[in-house]
Amino acid sequence: MANLSFPLISAAVAIPALAAVVAFTRGAQARLAGVAGAVGATLCSLEILREAHLAGGARLAEPWVLGLFTADTLNATFLVLYSVLTLAILILAPRRDTSASINGATLLVLAATIVAYGADNVLLLAAGWTLSALPFIAGPFTGTWRPRAGLAASCLALFGAIGVIASAAGDAGAAQPFSLAALQGHNYGGSAAFTLLIVAIVFRKGIFPAHAWMEDAAESGPVLPVCLFINGHLGAFLLARVVIPEFPLSAQGAFPILSDLALFTALYSAVRAVGESRARRILALLVLSQSACILAGLESATQEGITGALVHCVVVAAATTGLFSVLRLMEVRFGRSFTADHYLGLVEHTPRLAVFFAVCGLALVGLPGTLGFCSEDLLIHGTLSSHPQIGLLLPLATAMNAVSLFRLFSKMFLGAQRTGVTGIPDALPRERWVLAAIVFFIVAAGLSPTSVVALRANAARQIGATLTDTVASLHAP
Repeated sequence: MANLSFPLISAAVAIPALAAVVAFTRGAQARLAGVAGAVGATLCSLEILREAHLAGGARLAEPWVLGLFTADTLNATFLVLYSVLTLAILILAPRRDTSASINGATLLVLAATIVAYGADNVLLLAAGWTLSALPFIAGPFTGTWRPRAGLAASCLALFGAIGVIASAAGDAGAAQPFSLAALQGHNYGGSAAFTLLIVAIVFRKGIFPAHAWMEDAAESGPVLPVCLFINGHLGAFLLARVVIPEFPLSAQGAFPILSDLALFTALYSAVRAVGESRARRILALLVLSQSACILAGLESATQEGITGALVHCVVVAAATTGLFSVLRLMEVRFGRSFTADHYLGLVEHTPRLAVFFAVCGLALVGLPGTLGFCSEDLLIHGTLSSHPQIGLLLPLATAMNAVSLFRLFSKMFLGAQRTGVTGIPDALPRERWVLAAIVFFIVAAGLSPTSVVALRANAARQIGATLTDTVASLHAP
């Protein structure tokens, strides 16, 4: 079978990029152009995933195009997930959120994120990393100064790391100083490059003490593009694709400390969410807490923890997309930003949206029968195996997140019916079908998780094997 990774990934980038040009120039067709671009990227990504699965997890690359793109089960799943989420948001977004600038920038973020996922070259990965953040630094999604500063710092740190790596590889006479496959296991740049990469991840993921930008972005920016951007999980992807393969010795030594920091961030964000009253900030803190759990699982260096982290990426992306979407649809309907100060009783007006919100929230905190239960179980086992004491912070953070979600749901939807509100529609057909698809996936994958877990377990074995081989080489006579 011919290897089509390069043309397929190239098409997955080009289609939304061209659709973005159409959206910018023909504002009346902005939503249609956005949907068409996301559909094209989704179809290409599905074929990439099929090829990667048939290859048994081996990396597919085209040497005759200078190793620009590669595909395996690690990045192919991310490609499909992100393309589908972009499609979902472009379909159900309220009309006021589908302007030419918003839809065009969303498609550019999709194209840039696909570049980062598919890159087999550190410069190309850094370009995708930076371009995906550009609309939030100096574009239509720009909010307060902290998101701009945090994302700019992550971009500078990543390019700084690449500069150190390239310099060290050049001094060592490496033929391909920017190829991920060629750099694997060489530890070029040593502790300096490793530290800069970790700094880039910390700022991108919002790990303490670089956590505040995520709350500000959700509060002041367009909430659906912010949700989509966060759910790219490029920080976790950089850790799995670059840091662990290229710096296995440094990772093996630093991961206990980094994992503890991620677990602390998860608990800290959960505590902050309990005391927060603004709905957007509550959801942002929950995403931050769950994202930190993903990082802790990857850094646990156990098969269960890494698999759980990769599966939890899927859960967090799907569930939080549902939560933020329902919140935004409620804001548009009622013309206000919600807080957890009063019981509003809005379930009488929007029962379907209330159900979608409840199911997505329960999946996020690991309700049995949802995919979140599987990922949380794997994460907890993995972190407890590697961190028997501090690993207890993860289930504690999850429990506190459940409290915050129940509190927000109760304040928005339960209580006495709000008077003076009439003629408010429940979920429209396009909203209903998208949200129903998200809920169906979360529940169906939870009842039969074999296929999803198997896909992520294949990638987890590759990541874990790198660390295991390193430990074995250290103890070899």
